[in-house]
Amino acid sequence: MKKLLLAVFLMTAVFSSVNAQQYRPCDTDEMVRKAKLQDPGYAQRMAQLQQQTLQFIQQQGNQKTSGTILYTIPVVFHVIHNYGSENISKAQIEDAVDILNKSFQKLYADSVLIAPAFQSIIADVQVQFRLAQLDPNGNCTDGITRTVSSQTYDADDGVKALIGWPNENYFNIWVVANIASGAAGYAYFPGISGAIDGVVIRSDYVGSIGTSNGSNYSARSLTHEVGHYLNLPHTWGGTNNPGLPQNCSDDDFVADTPNTIGVANFSCDLTQVTCGTLDNVQNYMDYASCHYMFTDGQKARMHGALNNNASDRNNLPTPANLIATGTNDGFVGGPCAPQADFGTAIKYICTGSTLTFTDMSWKAAPTSWAWDFPGGSPSTSPDQNPVITYNTPGVYDVTLTVSNAGGSSSVTRSQIIVVSDAVGAQAVPFVENFENTGPIPSGSNWMIENATGNAWGLSTAAAVSGSNSMRLVNHSGNPNGTVDAFVTPGYNFTNIVNAGMTFQLAFAARSSASSDQLKVYASSNCGQNWNIRYTKTGLTLSTAGILSAAFTPNGSSQWRLETVNLNSVSYNNKPSVRFKFEYTQNTGNNIYIDDINVTGVSNVGIQDVEFLATVAVFPNPSAGLTNINFSLAESAEMTIEVTDIAGRVVQTIENNKLQAGQHNYTFGESLNSGLYFVRFVADGNDLTQKVVITK
Repeated sequence: MKKLLLAVFLMTAVFSSVNAQQYRPCDTDEMVRKAKLQDPGYAQRMAQLQQQTLQFIQQQGNQKTSGTILYTIPVVFHVIHNYGSENISKAQIEDAVDILNKSFQKLYADSVLIAPAFQSIIADVQVQFRLAQLDPNGNCTDGITRTVSSQTYDADDGVKALIGWPNENYFNIWVVANIASGAAGYAYFPGISGAIDGVVIRSDYVGSIGTSNGSNYSARSLTHEVGHYLNLPHTWGGTNNPGLPQNCSDDDFVADTPNTIGVANFSCDLTQVTCGTLDNVQNYMDYASCHYMFTDGQKARMHGALNNNASDRNNLPTPANLIATGTNDGFVGGPCAPQADFGTAIKYICTGSTLTFTDMSWKAAPTSWAWDFPGGSPSTSPDQNPVITYNTPGVYDVTLTVSNAGGSSSVTRSQIIVVSDAVGAQAVPFVENFENTGPIPSGSNWMIENATGNAWGLSTAAAVSGSNSMRLVNHSGNPNGTVDAFVTPGYNFTNIVNAGMTFQLAFAARSSASSDQLKVYASSNCGQNWNIRYTKTGLTLSTAGILSAAFTPNGSSQWRLETVNLNSVSYNNKPSVRFKFEYTQNTGNNIYIDDINVTGVSNVGIQDVEFLATVAVFPNPSAGLTNINFSLAESAEMTIEVTDIAGRVVQTIENNKLQAGQHNYTFGESLNSGLYFVRFVADGNDLTQKVVITK
């Protein structure tokens, strides 16, 4: 009696704990519904499969055998990632396969927790899953592929176009960070087009370790999806809406699963009666937080799918296919060569900083590493995870070569390291209106981040001042979920307080449902760490309402001045502050940025503030001769220099102690057409003004 009470207590505690978690449902039925609309033949194939399955079950009956494997299914996991936590480990995938095998072979000890009314129909499905050891070309594999794509953040069937192995030979499972519908996973019943056949599942619902929270529901959600893949509906019928009274009139085509409305709240009530008889809430195909069993009737239905010519599933367990995929008993393959890999995110650092590079090679474990770091110190390394210092500004590549007894491979990431001077080249205040800015990107100054589709770039299509602005074309050619950014040069905030930044924005939402987002980040360490200082999304971002056609701002009324708050110790008095403008596409339209105005007040003294207010450089643009006027309330050491876009001093106008009063200079007669900067340094105060010379 004490043991029984203890078991009841433990069951209650576990169920209460997991029920408190926020779980995600399956989206199979909705995806199947959409597939039928797009491919009417799918419904016909499903109907044919249903008829043949019923005939198979009538001939075979509910098989009560146990303990031997009748069917082996070759599996390949396609990990779609962007170097985040969704790039799950091989150990987590192997754990997931182990859970599948224990679930389908009734090997879990917790089957003793199943309600007594269903103990007699707990099925050993007699199916095992093995990671493929040979790929479609007969080459060595560990049954795992890894593909870098931003689609991982908003996944649907589109990820299957990135990579997929023949569905008649392999059971394809795609692992992603997030599914567009918000589901934990989804599958298709047999008969679907081979191009989209398989399971898509979130990384945190794969296995019980790593990114998974380890709960029963999370760890065995893949078991639920594989049930769908092998032709099992939800226990309440063919919808994704448990808990509805009308579900009692629906059917899952399995004789020994009682009619039920299903578990709608991820609970685990073993006394639940919804359609006149005790519900089998612990069934893998319900939504309870206590997944423990398939029934004998479900086993027969899955066997029907594996023996049906209307289903591609029937070829998977054949001896010839097991040999072709390296999943037959006794298969011994040679060692796989590792696939070289390391993170691709651009690394921004200041001169003199160090970076740790992490080996992320896959397919097989390397035994040796050879790194090449142009511009780094050391410039080469045999370490698995080397630490490298960069002392010279520039944009650098990194190459990794890995090898083991099976072979070697190399990967080069171009322009992945951006090293900037620890002191920003531009003094504050500074206005960037993109007139004759020079090339963008330009070395370690202006940078463009673009993974796919269109990228930010200079445009003459529209502007607030002058004729240029930064534009990102989203109306076409930029897939949803795409993240694009441009990064500014560093600005010198030394002795600057009350810092701020404004910019002009023009954007039109594509529809009322658009959820495009613009973020502005700031960094005080050359871009090594970024902090969000501005965010706007959807209609809030729009300056021109809703426009279905491609957007080009028409007049000043479709531009809006935006403000970025920088008044923080994180930026004030810092020698180099950079900004990143990052846009995330979601059915949006074209976006424009102009007139980035970086402001601040010098904390050197009132004299300096007054001086800043009196400086005038005109005309601008200039045909050649340019005037400089300013006044000093008292004497000051003054340096005035003209530099080109590369920072080279092309003319020194003044370098002396000036007396109080008005001062006038001219320059530019000997300068060629182009963009120049006039820098004023007065007793430690620093001001830069941009000048365009046109001849």
